[in-house]
Amino acid sequence: MKIRPITFLTALVCLGFGHAHAETPSDKDPGSAPSENLPDPDAIVIEGDKIQVYLDRKLKSIGNASLTQDQQEVYGDTIEYDVQNEELHVIGNVRLETKGGRIKGPELRLNPAEGTGEMKQPTFELDNQLGSLPQFGISGNQRQDNDNLMYNTNATPLTQQNIEDSGYSPGLSRRQGASRGDASGVVFEGPDRKRLKDARYTTCEVGSDDWYIRAKELELDDYSRTGTARNARVEFQGVPILWTPWVNFSFMNQRKSGFLAPTWGTTSRSGFEFLMPFYWNIAPDMDATIGTRFLSKRGMQYQGEFRYLNEDYQGTANIEYLPSDTSSGENRYYAKFAHLHNFHNGWTAAYNLEKVSDEKYFSEMSTRIVTTSRVNLPQQAYVNYADENWTFNALVQKFQTLDGVNYPLQRLPQLTLTGDNDWGPFDVKLFTQWANFERNNDAIRTQSTLSGGTLDTLVTGKRLVAYPSISLPMSRPYGYITPKLGVHYTQYQVDNGDFTVSDSNGNITSQGIYQSQSRSLPIFSLDSGLYFERDTRVVNNRYTQTLEPRLYYVYIPYRDQSLIPVFDSSSSDLNMNSLFLENQFTGQDRINNANQLTLAVTSRLISKKTGEQRLAMTIGQRYYFADEKVYLPGVNPRSGDTSDIVGEISARLLNHWNLDIFGQYNTDRNVYVRNNINARYNPEPGKTLNIGYRYTEDRLEQINISGQWPLGKGWYGLGRWNYSLRENIPIEGVAGLEYDAGCWQARTVMQRVATATADANYALYFQLELGGLASIGQNPLKLLNRAIPGYTSSSLIPDSYQ
Repeated sequence: MKIRPITFLTALVCLGFGHAHAETPSDKDPGSAPSENLPDPDAIVIEGDKIQVYLDRKLKSIGNASLTQDQQEVYGDTIEYDVQNEELHVIGNVRLETKGGRIKGPELRLNPAEGTGEMKQPTFELDNQLGSLPQFGISGNQRQDNDNLMYNTNATPLTQQNIEDSGYSPGLSRRQGASRGDASGVVFEGPDRKRLKDARYTTCEVGSDDWYIRAKELELDDYSRTGTARNARVEFQGVPILWTPWVNFSFMNQRKSGFLAPTWGTTSRSGFEFLMPFYWNIAPDMDATIGTRFLSKRGMQYQGEFRYLNEDYQGTANIEYLPSDTSSGENRYYAKFAHLHNFHNGWTAAYNLEKVSDEKYFSEMSTRIVTTSRVNLPQQAYVNYADENWTFNALVQKFQTLDGVNYPLQRLPQLTLTGDNDWGPFDVKLFTQWANFERNNDAIRTQSTLSGGTLDTLVTGKRLVAYPSISLPMSRPYGYITPKLGVHYTQYQVDNGDFTVSDSNGNITSQGIYQSQSRSLPIFSLDSGLYFERDTRVVNNRYTQTLEPRLYYVYIPYRDQSLIPVFDSSSSDLNMNSLFLENQFTGQDRINNANQLTLAVTSRLISKKTGEQRLAMTIGQRYYFADEKVYLPGVNPRSGDTSDIVGEISARLLNHWNLDIFGQYNTDRNVYVRNNINARYNPEPGKTLNIGYRYTEDRLEQINISGQWPLGKGWYGLGRWNYSLRENIPIEGVAGLEYDAGCWQARTVMQRVATATADANYALYFQLELGGLASIGQNPLKLLNRAIPGYTSSSLIPDSYQ
């Protein structure tokens, strides 16, 4: 039977159901009746074993009764609808279904026009979660970090995405966030309001009641998309682990002011720590996080982060303060301010300022190796301009040095202008730079460790660089050739040029004074390459094999540069990229004399079926036709007429092994100067093994082993061991266990990390993740993603691999 007296829509919006105002045929224009050939979205279809109609005022469906409108369905033993009073009454085995989920109960009374009614003892199943509840529904966003509230050492600008998402989010489970719950009753109090009594909610499957979020009373406001829970708690394995008498939260994952879930952990240097953060949603484009962090060995630390985002600018301000550290008695702090501004028409500006109270702050207060290894904190600001052909940068830069040894020069200021334009078939480029180099007041004696000795100098001064060049790229499908000609001009005005060179034992080998002078050097290069390919077969697989020889010639005449100061130059490592550079020195203070030819050959295997590169091998060497006459102070000049041989192999094998190998071999001494070997076995998500070996002659020799592997019945083993064979000491160790119960995961991780300015630090992490909905404890996921390449959280591993 098909009728059109009303539109029916259930009122449980947050449970996947919406609401619409009831209407009768008289509410519509007669001429607007739907076409007989088109489905009427407002039409209601009532079916059942028996249909009764009472004077067009009441409808009753008895036995296997159902009511359908659009994509919504109501089922029950009996369905009664009072047209005159606009009341719906469903009795026995009530079931409401939409594309968002299902709700069941013994009886339903509903006035669709007013959105009022009730259902007793409802149970519901949802295809999705109620958003990611903010740390067990405690108001606010989910902001956590490995160490504490604040550390963000990268200068990445704030974006709209990360101000909305704001930090760590557990993410959806592999079941795409399915969830369910029940209550003793639900009362519909209007189109947008409903109240659940004795409500429970979980993401566990039916039959598994490992954890629940419970609330004595839960009010949901669909208009503001917020919820208010009273006497709410999280129960895990029947044991309450979190409780709050009252909480107001956003059930659609919007930002909202309030307390975040506390985190706790322990480290060997700071002892047990407990962090209680509060999130303040100041405005749609502005927020702040304030936290107190208790450290049992140090006292109470206060933290604050302020973030703002506008169409034209964005920025952050972080401050940490620990008054009267009980371990040292000193006041300790960390501050960082960052801002990025877009002035349009190609102009931008930014600043990034960082400062700590003492050199051991990171090593004692943090556990992340990327933080503990920092020795120079930038304090800089810049203005940029860029258009199609020109770029301009004005930079002022200082550093706070934490190790007391490596003091970078200050640039106060540095102005850089570059241009790139096509002139017919020619490519014309220009690089110009003027810089004023100053010394930090703490750098009374700067020591730059070099191979063969040390250079002690307090030289400061100004430098002007201009390097115009023109090239003629000529390319064909089978190859290319690019000649290039340029002139590198440099002028120095030295303010303090005294220098002393000493050997590794401290014996002075030479002394002198750097002079104000200029230098002009013509530079010519010729880059060329060819492409050959053929079809080949390996076992039963067909590939395209390429052969790509490349020749690169450079000529630069000799100029005496021994009395030119060294502001920012150092020797480049020999690798596949530096083989094809004009200058083997970084920076602008040394330009090598060159009459040299680089030869390299690359061969690839590319799958005919998928287009994926399975194997790439490259080998190259540089040939010198002139002796090296330009070198850094304290460094011995090159001997021989060839460079070391360098080679790379990258393989993506069908048996799930990935290999990356780099080698540097000295033919004069028949020794390997450098070796980097990394192998990864990753047959499926949750199974990964990494083995690495790094060797640099007279500098380092390390092994690195890491992996994630299932141990059975939901258990996974995690670990990393990075060990220095040269010093016979461990650099970093990580060991942990992860358990996946389907709707919840638990992981515990122990970390040992060596620091740059203090002894090793130990940290213990424990985290309980409840179905991607809430997270309790200290989050180790960033640590695991960095320490174990290929790591996959157990909550994201598909069921087929479990």
